[in-house]
Amino acid sequence: MNSFMLLQVSESVLAKSAEMAEKDPHGAIITLVSVSVVFVALIVLYFAYTFIGKLSSGEIKLKMPKKKAAPKPATGGPTPEEAAAIALALDQEMNGEVYAAIGMALHQYLNDTVHDMESYIITIKRKPSF
Repeated sequence: MNSFMLLQVSESVLAKSAEMAEKDPHGAIITLVSVSVVFVALIVLYFAYTFIGKLSSGEIKLKMPKKKAAPKPATGGPTPEEAAAIALALDQEMNGEVYAAIGMALHQYLNDTVHDMESYIITIKRKPSF
């Protein structure tokens, strides 16, 4: 920015300040407007947080548009042969490795070996910067 632009900005700011000083010599209008803006913002935030709290706690339930249900089989479920085929396919897919991984994860979780013991002390080591 050159000095001419700074001079223009300063003159326009001074002109607007002088105009505001003439219209509101004690600052009542600017005070009223600023306090009103703050209170309106606080009221809006109060209602927004109250609504979100009620929504997350389940007091208010939003109505979701209904989806078309998938057509149900006429017999009400798979036949015994189909159920046996599905069970065999799932048994082949979930081999012993999957069961071992699930068992190991449960063992670590239940024996509390998943997390490290924390000292809750923050250590900052300074490194020289060049």
